[in-house]
Amino acid sequence: MKRRDLRVRVGKTKVPFSPGQIIDGLQAAGVLTDDALRIASDVERRLQEKGDRTVPLETLREVVGERVRDVAGREAAEHWSRQTPPFVPIVLERRSGEPTSFSRRTLTGSLEKLGLGFKEAWSLAQQVEQGIRAEGLDRIPEGELPQRVALALEARYGREQRLRYEATLGRASDLMVIEDDDSRLPYSRGVLARSLTAIGLAPELSYQVAKRTEEVLWRQSGGVVHHDEVRLRVRRLLVEMAGEEFARRYDLMRAVRRPERPIVVLIGGTAGVGKSDLAAELGYRLGLVRVVSSDSVRQALRSLISPDLSPVLHASSYEAWQADLLPAERERIEPKPHRVVRGFHAQVQQLGTALRAIAERNVTEATSMVLEGIHVVPGSSPGPVEGATTVELMLHVEDEDLHASRFARREGKTGMRRPKAPYLKHFKEIRMLQAWLVARAKEHGVPVVDVADLDEAVDRSVEHVLDVLLAEGSVVDPDGGDRSGASTYTAAGGSA
Repeated sequence: MKRRDLRVRVGKTKVPFSPGQIIDGLQAAGVLTDDALRIASDVERRLQEKGDRTVPLETLREVVGERVRDVAGREAAEHWSRQTPPFVPIVLERRSGEPTSFSRRTLTGSLEKLGLGFKEAWSLAQQVEQGIRAEGLDRIPEGELPQRVALALEARYGREQRLRYEATLGRASDLMVIEDDDSRLPYSRGVLARSLTAIGLAPELSYQVAKRTEEVLWRQSGGVVHHDEVRLRVRRLLVEMAGEEFARRYDLMRAVRRPERPIVVLIGGTAGVGKSDLAAELGYRLGLVRVVSSDSVRQALRSLISPDLSPVLHASSYEAWQADLLPAERERIEPKPHRVVRGFHAQVQQLGTALRAIAERNVTEATSMVLEGIHVVPGSSPGPVEGATTVELMLHVEDEDLHASRFARREGKTGMRRPKAPYLKHFKEIRMLQAWLVARAKEHGVPVVDVADLDEAVDRSVEHVLDVLLAEGSVVDPDGGDRSGASTYTAAGGSA
C-alpha cells in the first residue's frame, strides 16, 4: 500500500497521512529530530504492513506513543499524549463571524512580508503551531495568534523585529494589565519570573509559570486583564506546577511587600562571612529596596571626625584595639580576645547613634530596609526600632579554612580594591570577633546563620523573617495556619 492511500480518521473526516505532521508533534513533545524521524518511519511502516487504508486518530496516537516510550522515554510519551494531536486543525475563534482554521502557509506568507526568508518564516510558523499543540489546545481566540507570533519573533530575532511585526497589525500585541488606578501596563514575563525566583522557584520553572499565565489570560481576556486576575492565575498555576508551599510563599511575599508597618532587618557578622551578599539577596527576595552598610556610615563619619579626635573610628574593626597603644606597644602586645573586643566595642558605640538615626529615618518615611555590617550588634547597636518590625540575624562561618578563602574571592570580585592580605594578617582577631558576636547573639536570642552555603543561608533567613512577621501580625498567613515552632532556628538563637 502506498503512503497516499493511507488515511487518518479524525471525527467524521478522513485526512491524508503525513509523516511530517507526526514529526512536528514529536518535536513539540521534546523528542530529538533524529528520533522523531525514526519513530515516524517505523509507525508508517507498521501501518502499511497492517494493510488498513484508514486508521483512527486515537489508534495512531497509541501506536506513536508506544514507540516514543521505547525510543525517547516515558516523559516524552506523556508530553505526546497531552498535546493536541497532528491532523486535528487549530481553530481560530472570532469575536464576530465564523471561526477559521490556523494555516501555517498563511502565517508564513505574512512573515515573509517582514523580510524573512521562506525557510525562516516557515520555521517560525511551525514553532508557533507546535507551541499551541504542546499546550493541548485546538482552539484559541484569533487575537491571541498575533501575540504568540510577536513573542516568537522577539525571542528569535529581537525586539526590533517584533515592533516591525506589530506595526503591520496597527497595534501592540502585549497583554495589558489594568492597575487599581485604571492605568494600563504591558504584562512582563521577565518581571513575574524574577519575582517567582524570589520565592525559591527554579528559574526555568519560574519562566514556565510566567509564560503559562500570559497564555491563559490571553485566551480568557482577549488582551486586557485586571492585575488581581493575574495574581489569582499565578497562584493557581503555582499550586498545579510547583505545589501548595510555593503558592503560600507567593502569598506571603506579596503580603511582606505591603506590611502593616515598616520592616527593619538587622544583619551582623564579622568580616568576610558574606553579609553584603546575603543582605542583597534577602532584600531582593523580600522586596526591600533599601540596603545600607554600616561600613558606609563609618566612612561618612570618618570624613567629619579626624583621626586625632577619634583614632578608634579610623581603625579597622579588627585593629581598633590598637588605637590607644603606642607604636612600640603595637609590636609587643599580643591580641587577646578581651582586648580585641574592647577596642571593637568602642568603635560600635561611636557608630550606634548614627545607625539608629538611619533606621529611624526610614521608619519615619514608612520605608522598609536592610541594615548590615559588623557594627550591627545584638543588644547594643542599633537595637529594635520603634514603629517598625525589627528582625535580627547574626551570620558566621564555622569552617576556618572556608572563612579564610572568602577574602581571596572578595579580592577578585572587587578588582583588588579590597585586598586579602590585611584580613589574612589579622585573621586571628577576626575569628575572635566572630566568637564574641555569636555568643552575644545567642545571649539575646538572635538566630545565628552559618553562611557556608549562601543559598541555604538565604532560604533560612527568609523563613526567619516571615516567622517574625507572622508572629507579630505584620502580615497574615493566607492559609491561616499556626506557624509557631515552624522556624528553622532554635529558641536559643542557634542554627538548627
